[in-house]
Amino acid sequence: MRSSLLVFFLVLSSLSSFSQSPSLVIDRLEKRTNEHIRQTSQYLFKDGDGKTRLSFSVRAVDENYYLLLNLPVAASIKRGTEVTITMENAKKLLLKSTTEVISMGDWDVSKKMMVFELDPATEIKELLKQGVSSVTIPTSNKGTVQVSLLAADRGQIRAGLTLVQKKS
Repeated sequence: MRSSLLVFFLVLSSLSSFSQSPSLVIDRLEKRTNEHIRQTSQYLFKDGDGKTRLSFSVRAVDENYYLLLNLPVAASIKRGTEVTITMENAKKLLLKSTTEVISMGDWDVSKKMMVFELDPATEIKELLKQGVSSVTIPTSNKGTVQVSLLAADRGQIRAGLTLVQKKS
C-alpha cells in the first residue's frame, strides 16, 4: 500500500513538473573561449487536448540571443526557412532558421532543434513587450504547421528571454 502511494505521488509530481515555467539550467563561463553561456530549460507548448505541439528554449552566448524550437513531428525544415511568430497584438515577426532539421521518423524528432538568432533591437524588444499567440512553421514534407498557444503559455517566451538576459 505504501509503495503504491509513493508511486502515485512520484507520477503526480513528475506530471506537474512538465508544465512549470522555463528555468535557467545553464549559466556558466566557457573556459576556452571566455563566453558567458545561459540557457533555459525546454518548455512544452500543449494544445487544448494536452498534446505537445511545440517546445522551445532560449539560449544566450554573451550578447547573442537564440530561440530554439522543436516541432515533435517527423518534419523536414530547411535552413533559411522563415517561421512566423504572431504576437498578441497581431504583429508578425519573421525569424529565419539558421539550422536544417531532417527527421527520419517519429523516433528522432526530439533530437532536432530549429535555431533562430534574435536581433536585440527589433525581435527581442518585441518578444519582451508582449506575449506570443501563435507560431507558424512551413515544412518541406508536412505542409505548414500552425501552433496556437494557450492563454497560459503566451508569456513563456518572454519569461525565457528575461531569464537569460545578463544581470547588470
